Amino acid sequence: MVSLSIGKNSLRRILLIGCVLMAVFIFIDLRIIPAVLHNDYLISRLGFQIPAVFLLYLFTFHTRFEDFRQIGLLLCILVVTFANYWIIQQSWLGAKFVFSYEGTLLYTFFAFFILRIKFKFGLIYVALSLLGFGVLVLSYPIYGMYNSVNFGFIAMAQIICLYGLYTLNNSLNKVDDLTAKLQELSRVDQLTGLLNRRAYEHDGAIVYEHAKRLQIALSVFMIDIDNFKDYNDAYGHQKGDEVIAIQANILKSIFKRQSDIIGRFGGEEFIVITSNLTENVAERMAQRVLDSWMAELIPHGKGAGGVYVSCSIGIVSVVPSDNTTLKKFIGMADTALFEAKAAGRNRYKSTTL
Repeated sequence: MVSLSIGKNSLRRILLIGCVLMAVFIFIDLRIIPAVLHNDYLISRLGFQIPAVFLLYLFTFHTRFEDFRQIGLLLCILVVTFANYWIIQQSWLGAKFVFSYEGTLLYTFFAFFILRIKFKFGLIYVALSLLGFGVLVLSYPIYGMYNSVNFGFIAMAQIICLYGLYTLNNSLNKVDDLTAKLQELSRVDQLTGLLNRRAYEHDGAIVYEHAKRLQIALSVFMIDIDNFKDYNDAYGHQKGDEVIAIQANILKSIFKRQSDIIGRFGGEEFIVITSNLTENVAERMAQRVLDSWMAELIPHGKGAGGVYVSCSIGIVSVVPSDNTTLKKFIGMADTALFEAKAAGRNRYKSTTL
């Protein structure tokens, strides 16, 4: 997924680069500002700005960093900004030296488009930084007749940055939504809303490994609509699709646990992968599926079909071991399904290793 937030490793590199750049600017600025201001300048850079960035860097290693990422970014950039305001003030008071205010814009760009602070935190930053700069230029005639002009320039630039951040945030959110929908479409069978083969194999493997690790039973159900081809040929593909959708809804109504994996195996065949069921419970659930079809009372009576549409089920419910695989479980359930059909359909057959 596209995300407004950057990865931790990238953020760490950026923060370290930021510390290095600030250190480089120390040597440049000390050549420009009067010697009487050097101590105050070093306090601003070495006492507040660089430590704030480095503390944020260290915080990225904390286990709860992601919970407080945005607050951390906001506090860091505020400390850096207000430390800059302080040196502007001290430069004026100590030597009537006009220290550049443009650093505020660099901090804004850095926070918004490099650190990728979220919009609401960006809004807080802009409000507080403009308040601080406004108090500064109202309290001291640092920039003379250009005090209000410079404030307006900072305000407009930050508002433009804020709008850019808002637009970027919205665009990335839309991309995220679209990506999520595409990912969902790639996992879901469109007719039934169940998982497709790739998805149920992936999720089923997770359930299998979980059951194997905890040494609990893994149950695999293979379900097939009885004499579906005869029904489909006689009543048409639309009716056939409706029957397939009904089978999916029956399964979803019975296997409702979050860990239950329900997929469309192919055509009129379905698969359920679940865990922590005894053999008796698994058989009772299979019987509920059969009973649900009998409650539907959908006429069949075509070809070799029974009076009503029904299904057959093969079940395997065993604790996984080093000698088993999910593929083996599915094969065993499929064999049990074949036996259920051979025994007359509209029934389940259960098997073990």
